[in-house]
Amino acid sequence: MIAASRIRGYSSGMVSTRFSPIVAPWRSLTMVIILGTLFTACARTEAKPENGQQMLEGIVFEDVNSNGVRDEREKGLARVRVSNGRDIIMTDVRGRWHLPAGPDDTIFVIKPRNWISPLDENGLPQFFYVHNPDGSPDGLKYRGVEPTPNEPGAINFPLHRHPESSPFSAILLGDPQSRNLKEVDYLARDVIEPMVGGDAAFGVGLGDLAFDDLNVLPAHNMVVGRMGIPWFNVHGNHDINFKAENDRQSDETWQRLYGPPTYSFDWGTAHFIVIDDVVYDGDNSYHGALTEDILTFVEADLKEIGKETLVVLLMHIPLSGVRNADDLLRLIADRPNVLAVTAHYHMQRHEFMEFPEDTGRREPLHHLINGTACGSWWRGEPDEYGIPHSMMQCGAPNGCMVLNITDFDYSLRFMPAKMDPSQQMHVFLPGSIPVEQVTRTEVVANVWAGSSRSTVRMRIDDGNWIPMIHSKRPDPYYEMAVVNESLNENPNAISLPKPKSSPHIWVADLPPGLEPGGHVVEVESTDMFGQIDIGNRIFRITDTP
Repeated sequence: MIAASRIRGYSSGMVSTRFSPIVAPWRSLTMVIILGTLFTACARTEAKPENGQQMLEGIVFEDVNSNGVRDEREKGLARVRVSNGRDIIMTDVRGRWHLPAGPDDTIFVIKPRNWISPLDENGLPQFFYVHNPDGSPDGLKYRGVEPTPNEPGAINFPLHRHPESSPFSAILLGDPQSRNLKEVDYLARDVIEPMVGGDAAFGVGLGDLAFDDLNVLPAHNMVVGRMGIPWFNVHGNHDINFKAENDRQSDETWQRLYGPPTYSFDWGTAHFIVIDDVVYDGDNSYHGALTEDILTFVEADLKEIGKETLVVLLMHIPLSGVRNADDLLRLIADRPNVLAVTAHYHMQRHEFMEFPEDTGRREPLHHLINGTACGSWWRGEPDEYGIPHSMMQCGAPNGCMVLNITDFDYSLRFMPAKMDPSQQMHVFLPGSIPVEQVTRTEVVANVWAGSSRSTVRMRIDDGNWIPMIHSKRPDPYYEMAVVNESLNENPNAISLPKPKSSPHIWVADLPPGLEPGGHVVEVESTDMFGQIDIGNRIFRITDTP
């Protein structure tokens, strides 16, 4: 895909290694000094061609009439960053850039605040140019990129004005992971439709948009695009073209549809870095790691970002599964405001990661393992509309997360599928309890977006509050669902995977002295952002066994 436009009738004065301005003799020395100074100022990263590389060049410009082409009166934009996935250069006062590119490199604009690249009909930003003169090899299972010119000429990137204020919110969608068009429809009905018409500024797909069959990606894009907001995407391990011979070729279908698998952008007061931490080993296997190119890009990218700015890292594989995660942690150790978001594990979990000792950083990194849109891979008993309940192995329902940002601060809010957004937990307690078993009966609360920094308490019938204890254990409703479905002969039900310990469960015993009859247990949770949620469970105490 070529998302950049070409200059019409304009080629002189391009930034290149052969730059030689044509000026009157008496002004040449002055002009060379001025232009040389401007060029030095814009080149924040030294970027020289190596073996197999060539210099590409172009202009970033304001596309006033939105036709995707730089017309005569449309000005170049200064101080816009452009990258080849390793090096980053800043455009000069005329919007000019030049970068080395090798085979299969993607050149892209780093979206500045209050500007945006053109969006296609599905809200996908068209901010990149894939440089691949040979094109993708014939043996790929899914179509990659077509051959591009050896000498593409001027590659120009249009931008539009796009005012961005604070606060704003973004949707975080983990692992839609549709196997086929039927599951794309599950995604549409279960997760996307309730968010149409919302006020989110943009959305992010956190990888595994597909489940190995990349032919579903156009349908996925169409469904998500109906939300009517810009949509950015993270490369996942099930988005790989598994017929590829190596890691470089494995993401060429992705490049054609979405552009570079590692990139960054500004939005409002925050900076977002999308990182491809999936390395394809060949033979349908992969591992989590950060390549040298990615670390080079992140380091160069952060050099232009203020130290107090909120930086949001968006990846697919959690950092606990990335071999050289410490290399990334060292790059962000001196930044007080960083949030890392991943998916992949099909459960929801807040982690607080320690930094390497040599950084001297004592405050841990908040690392959200986002819940998944497909829950447990679209498994489980179908509801009345034929959609599997898809409860995740941690006992949370499938859904998405909303990231709210105000200046350099943030909060998170879980959006469960099929439910009112105010419902943030379920409470487990037998409906009928013999009086002699009251003090031996636990109240179990699964607070779906809870963390070790949450406080949870309960009370019975408006009585005194009782603290609840954080306890990692399987969710009892999930355990019941697994047992029931193992006995179910419903041909439309796909059995759930085995339970795992849930990281967001709190427990407390019922207090003594409860009389026979009906009662209500009220559970109150306060999360790390000060958000308070309530859950209730009605039960009765019987005076007979």
